[in-house]
Amino acid sequence: MLLTRALRVGQLALALGLVALAASPALAHLGSKKVVRVTHREAGPELNVEIEAVDAAMELGLGEDFEDDALEARSPQVRLWLEAGLTVTAGGQPCTPDVGAPEPFEREDMRYLRVHIQYRCEGTDDLVFRDETVFEADRRHESVVLTGYGQEARILRKGRQELELGDPQSSASLFGVFLWEGVLHFATGYDHVLFLLSLVLAAGFVSRRKSTREALKHVAWLVTAFTIGHSITLVSAALEVVVLPIRPVEVIIAASIVAVAGWNIAKPEMRAPMPWVAFAFGLVHGFGFSAVLAEVGLPAGHRVLALVAFNVGIEVAQLAFVAVVLGPIAWAARFERYPLVVRVLSAAIGALAIVWVIERI
Repeated sequence: MLLTRALRVGQLALALGLVALAASPALAHLGSKKVVRVTHREAGPELNVEIEAVDAAMELGLGEDFEDDALEARSPQVRLWLEAGLTVTAGGQPCTPDVGAPEPFEREDMRYLRVHIQYRCEGTDDLVFRDETVFEADRRHESVVLTGYGQEARILRKGRQELELGDPQSSASLFGVFLWEGVLHFATGYDHVLFLLSLVLAAGFVSRRKSTREALKHVAWLVTAFTIGHSITLVSAALEVVVLPIRPVEVIIAASIVAVAGWNIAKPEMRAPMPWVAFAFGLVHGFGFSAVLAEVGLPAGHRVLALVAFNVGIEVAQLAFVAVVLGPIAWAARFERYPLVVRVLSAAIGALAIVWVIERI
């Protein structure tokens, strides 16, 4: 009987791993981000655009495994693509762009292009910026637009690709932008979601041994420990007190899922050390959260406001997720096969996380 169960767990883990390996190349370039810094001039706005080189390569049909020389040879096409896709109008009339040559550079082992664009407008009233690049190929693409000398941040997504460049952004609007960014980053950060799911998945063992109330207290400690851990490093990294390279951080984040999933398979009933595990790995996840802020950039005049809003957004999404999964976990814990459910799901989660570890290494 035990051998049969073990074989089933292994088969499920292997199947999920193969599916993830098959799917990952197709998703590798999704969720990209460009940064657009806007400076206002008397003749018209000036844009400094930083775009992932892979996005330009995909647009030009070079594929994800493009050669730098091949992309550099297509610089005129890149300029035409950006000229057509990044537009500014003044009073409804199009401004004339002057697109500079793309300049390649690297950051955190990723390749980017930096392009300088100057617009000449007939007037300076009712300036509207629109971004039509990348969104069709990557529906998860984000365009971060920084205006007002870095004191304002707007984020464009598929279906919301236009903004006015005139009026300054209010504190309430800025708070809302970064609050939503925090919510979205947790909701679309599948590694963070799976880590939290792994933490609370075996909480039903507490209710089986003691009571539902004790299980809720246990989950509260887990979430609190994880929150304290990632808040410490998120703040320290965002304020540049302690900054780590993102690539090893992403590897450790994936490895943290493997570790907790393995614990759930080997000793799911042993819950006492889990809040400490949540805190320790939360420190690493905080550096992962901070990478988003590093890409967006904290607005110069509202750094604390934006940081607080982003962290609150993460917590809102985190609590909503826990509230959703606790019901099914409490229900499943009433049944005799609950330990098997925990082990099977943990094996599946662990298999997917192992794929992530390999990819990120």
